Amino acid sequence: MFGGGDRPPFDKFSIDQNKKYGEGGYGATFAAADKATGEKLAVKIIDTRRMKLAAIEKECQILEALSHPNVISVKGHGKGGDDKTQHLYFIFMELAGGGELFDQVIDRGANAMPEATARGFFRQMLDGVTYCHLAGVAHRDLKLENVLLNAAGVIKLIDFGLSHVYPRLADGTVDRSKPLRDVCGSKSYAAPEVLASRGYDGFAADVWSLGVCLFAMLSGFFPLDEASVNDWRFPKLCDAQANRRSTTEAVYSWYKRSARHLTPEVVHLLDHLLMIDPSKRLTMAQLREHAWVLEKPFAAPDQGVFNPTQVVGDEGPTYRGIGSGTYAEVGNASEMLEEDEMPVYRSLGEPEESLMPAQPTPTLARQKGKFNLLDAEMPV
Repeated sequence: MFGGGDRPPFDKFSIDQNKKYGEGGYGATFAAADKATGEKLAVKIIDTRRMKLAAIEKECQILEALSHPNVISVKGHGKGGDDKTQHLYFIFMELAGGGELFDQVIDRGANAMPEATARGFFRQMLDGVTYCHLAGVAHRDLKLENVLLNAAGVIKLIDFGLSHVYPRLADGTVDRSKPLRDVCGSKSYAAPEVLASRGYDGFAADVWSLGVCLFAMLSGFFPLDEASVNDWRFPKLCDAQANRRSTTEAVYSWYKRSARHLTPEVVHLLDHLLMIDPSKRLTMAQLREHAWVLEKPFAAPDQGVFNPTQVVGDEGPTYRGIGSGTYAEVGNASEMLEEDEMPVYRSLGEPEESLMPAQPTPTLARQKGKFNLLDAEMPV
């Protein structure tokens, strides 16, 4: 059975193997087209000898159930039908040929992305991730490389191969009562509770990853190479947060740099996205109402109480995006998915850091997602 109908994918789509968009640990992405309409598409070709078929089908099932302007859409999928392609799985998707958000950061070199530009991208990411969370889907590998742009500059979340789908309770709410245990994702973006190999909430872990993405956009480097004791910076960050110091300013101080080019609003936002204790981290609801996201200067220390934008109607929840004001239907998407096994504060000063030699500022590098970050298995 092929997604998008009962016809084999080659009957509906053509592939141009001379035009490759990217390559990963399990396969590559090429140009494709819909034979009937001529619509330009992309096809992700995965080697089933290197990635379990069940995992591939799960990702397709998730994507088929999601429909949002900031989530990549699947047009069809299925296994190859002859001796040469029977070990390959083909996923035909809408084309997002504008490159990765990662490229938008790297191409600037030492120049940080302006806050206004970062805000435009970040708002779209929030719209896409919020929609996924309403549908019960925790992405678990949010990173700049998994955000593509189309020709119009609209961002598309991709690669749901590590995602988790939460079940629904009888009242229709998402049941997040069972902690997740998979140590998955990409190391520089993974939340500390994920890397610590203890139970965690997938939505809170996504919020940390969003914080890493925003920090990298505005700074040109990661706040940490890895949010664990394997990184010399992590204990320093734990100490800074224990002493109620600004995370953003602490990270910059390690490299004898100032964060004064950042507005107080975005420093506050980053500090509260990158809280090591997930219970102190902003929720998605609070994040969407933050002053920086809404492009409002701080009028008072209190950020206020979140007013949900979700409205539950007869046909299920609907969702209003931050930027466009349009609605994207969630409907009963999660029912289609089967589950398998603060106040503003400033830095109090860092005299102990000032006595240390400046460390070299780290650079950004592409990250490989893994099903298990604790072993050396093939990356996603």
